[in-house]
Amino acid sequence: MKNKLSTVKLGILGGGQLARMMALKSHELGIKPYILSAHPQDPATQVTPHFTQGNLNSQRHLKKFLDKVDLAIFENEFLDPGLLYEASIASNTPIHPMPKIMHLLQDRLNQKQLLQKHKIPTANFIELRSKKQINELSHLFPKGVVLKKRHQGYDGYGIFIFKSDAKNKTIATNEKAKQFISKNKPLIAEEYIPFKKELAIILVRNRKKQIIELPLVETYQEKACCLWVKGPYRHPKKDLLVKKLKTMLNQIDYEGVIAFELFETKKGSLLVNELAPRVHNSGHYSLDALSEDQFSLHIKAVLNMDLQEPMKCAKGFAMLNLLGEPNPGHWLPPTGTILHWYGKIENRPGRKMGHLNSLNSSPSKALNVLLDFHSQRKK
Repeated sequence: MKNKLSTVKLGILGGGQLARMMALKSHELGIKPYILSAHPQDPATQVTPHFTQGNLNSQRHLKKFLDKVDLAIFENEFLDPGLLYEASIASNTPIHPMPKIMHLLQDRLNQKQLLQKHKIPTANFIELRSKKQINELSHLFPKGVVLKKRHQGYDGYGIFIFKSDAKNKTIATNEKAKQFISKNKPLIAEEYIPFKKELAIILVRNRKKQIIELPLVETYQEKACCLWVKGPYRHPKKDLLVKKLKTMLNQIDYEGVIAFELFETKKGSLLVNELAPRVHNSGHYSLDALSEDQFSLHIKAVLNMDLQEPMKCAKGFAMLNLLGEPNPGHWLPPTGTILHWYGKIENRPGRKMGHLNSLNSSPSKALNVLLDFHSQRKK
């Protein structure tokens, strides 16, 4: 990027909380954030004067928006990569990660095949091409089966889990499984992993092939949605896994932040469950726990600026998602706890309205402060 940072116009495709946090960090870097979103009251539109209302699935709207900016990033990977590519070429405006990378990574089957190619451990899987294959799944995966939509799945959406001890029935006789298969195509089927813990790690890569890693963290899901994160988490096999992940990112020429969701098995292995080619909920702690956060690093990476691994601001940190919470009003969080509110107009059960970060002398203490404060506030 030849432009000085103060003159760079950064386009952000999407207007949710991830776009909002990227826009806020753009301001801190001296970069002008431009938002393309469908609704004028979306969280990101509230933090920049440069808002364009438009359809993210319209080539005409995309082209018109991209003509205004120097480069663009997106807040989720579920946009149409074909439309993005055409609009990018027509406007001569780069989009990062590149649309061809989006096309590769937004498909769970492609993700799994890519992990296999680089000998990165992941659960066994097959592509589910016909209903007849459902009869084979209980034999292929005796511990249980996880059915997943290949596209558009997140926060537990598009996933069906069948454990082998479910009333001694096979998945082929499970009516809910059959309904899921009939409604969702295309699919993959994975071996169910009875994991010990769910973990996550974020890597950042620029065009210079500099790659840095953020701390490994433990995550906890409630109703298939992330409730909390704490870290750092130490694991003896982390470095080997990260080495393989870096090789893969270099091979596909990835640029920006990418998150990997992991399983720690009961035998102590690390398996990659899924990946997200963007800033991620598991990295929100970085806004306060690190000297540089995932949003700033993502912007620096796509601008091909030098990357340095951030320093930890405390021995322990934690993040708690505020799901379906009313406006916090006059909350007074404990010392070492920071509130991040997303400014969403509509509230509903399970919706991510904001999050709390906490710093302390250990990950467990940081998390306990958040859980105690949240439970007391609800009384």
